[in-house]
Amino acid sequence: MNAVIDGLMTELEQLLEEKVAEDLRDLLGEYKQLEGAPSDRLKQFEEEFGIALPEDFRSFYSKKDGSGYAFHVLYPGNEGDGEYPPFYLMSLDEMREIKSYFCERDERLDAYYGPEEVQRLDPEIKPYLFHKAWYPFATMAGGSLYLMLDFDPAGPGTSGQIIMYVHDPDFVYYIAPSFTELLQASNRNLRTDIEEVDY
Repeated sequence: MNAVIDGLMTELEQLLEEKVAEDLRDLLGEYKQLEGAPSDRLKQFEEEFGIALPEDFRSFYSKKDGSGYAFHVLYPGNEGDGEYPPFYLMSLDEMREIKSYFCERDERLDAYYGPEEVQRLDPEIKPYLFHKAWYPFATMAGGSLYLMLDFDPAGPGTSGQIIMYVHDPDFVYYIAPSFTELLQASNRNLRTDIEEVDY
């Protein structure tokens, strides 16, 4: 077990208890009751896709298999010219379903954009718009943004780093070097920047 993830999950639940608006208390209750994915299901997911989930991600999902549909628990912070919206964590089954039609193939960024626009890509990410080595695990209601595990980073990146796909205009952004650091940033934003969770 991962003690850091355990601590972040405990902090997250305490923050949600403090911040969740009254009309969302039922969803919070459902989140608290959510169980984790058994180790055999996590292993089956890994074998199906030929990947090894990051240890911190695995540790979280062994306690909570997602966050419940549309119950947003991730607040990753600011994107240069605006705030990222909150995200909810998909279950393993939802991840499998999304992966069947999103990032199930490779499409290079330069098939859609010119050299100047491609150069805007963060150096940690290989120049794709869709890539088979990317695994969506979180989204927002409506599904126009995805947080993804990246198992094929560019040189400065790290395997298992967190990236984000944004729709319209379609592009990909670097978010965090690990799931742990994503959770740390999210809890920090929830603790300091969010007055009330209400969406």
